[in-house]
Amino acid sequence: MIRGDIAERSKTGDSPRTLHHRLVMGWTAVVLLLLVPAKFFYRTGDHAAAFRVGLGLAIPGLSLLLLGREELMIYAVFGSVTGMYGRSVRRGRRLRDQLLAGGLMLLAGCAGILAAPWELRGWSLVAAGILCATIASVTADRFHLRPAGPFFPLFGFGALAALPVEGHVALDGMAVFTASVLTSLVLGQLARFAPARSGTHATPATQEWMMTWRRSGSYTLVILLAGSAGILCGFENLHWVLAGSVVPLVAGNARGRLRRGAHRVAGTLIGLAALLAIFSLQLPPPLLGLVVIGLMFPTEAYMTRNYGLALSFFTPLIMLMIVLADPGTSAHELWERGTGNLLGVAAGILGAWLGDMLAGQLRVD
Repeated sequence: MIRGDIAERSKTGDSPRTLHHRLVMGWTAVVLLLLVPAKFFYRTGDHAAAFRVGLGLAIPGLSLLLLGREELMIYAVFGSVTGMYGRSVRRGRRLRDQLLAGGLMLLAGCAGILAAPWELRGWSLVAAGILCATIASVTADRFHLRPAGPFFPLFGFGALAALPVEGHVALDGMAVFTASVLTSLVLGQLARFAPARSGTHATPATQEWMMTWRRSGSYTLVILLAGSAGILCGFENLHWVLAGSVVPLVAGNARGRLRRGAHRVAGTLIGLAALLAIFSLQLPPPLLGLVVIGLMFPTEAYMTRNYGLALSFFTPLIMLMIVLADPGTSAHELWERGTGNLLGVAAGILGAWLGDMLAGQLRVD
């Protein structure tokens, strides 16, 4: 079982008053969720998608809070990422996309959970990250998954592989992760869909394998470059550097990569400032868990409209879930994760530029 039992609870235990507080707080949140107008849930668009993703985390997340297992929130968060895929208004297309995405997240997440007792570090983590990114990139390209790229599977693998589990496989975490993925799949099919069109309709053209493998090679290059830089700089949380490096490549050209990298940097810095504000409130772990759940909605609501703004919510979300999983995490370690992410973005932009130069040289020759 994961080491991250909240320190205060492990020392003093849960008093009857604390248990009563948990029950009242949890069920109040459940009632509020049930009172949301049904027609809002059935709408299409960014807000409806954000609501589905938020509810996909709220259901397993609130269950964990009621059980006093806040340290498992990180598994629920990564499982709920499945709901970010499949924005199509067609039932079949959304089911296909979310099944593929859920499969990718399960593969990456379970691999990370199984690897956690081995404490992957350095070049072994870089090699595993390249393998994970290759599988995710090729799958996303071939089936036109959105969000594009391997960021979420790669980050999920690295974050779960880095958790301190004291030599044991976190089977409870794996169960929460799987349940969260399944919850997102069910919610994705409960929405109201547009009526099926008569006749045939155009489908996106399949990418040529050459372009698919070229993009996959670009991800390999930037991860290798970022991993080398992270190892040379002595970053302990290397997976943050690796995950940050693949973000700029989602954009199709140099200007887009610079813009996406700038959004990433700005969003991360604003998110770290927001994290300091949250910590200043000195909230107990159950309330921090509710903050994590609440931050998922604006993260998804702005993900396709303003990436930098979405990151300003996503950054404190992921930092808080790490603190819940491992309460011994220091402020220095959190700052190192943030700076490692920025180093990864810089390596990603540089690696993409080098890749473009190399491709241009090959075309000339």
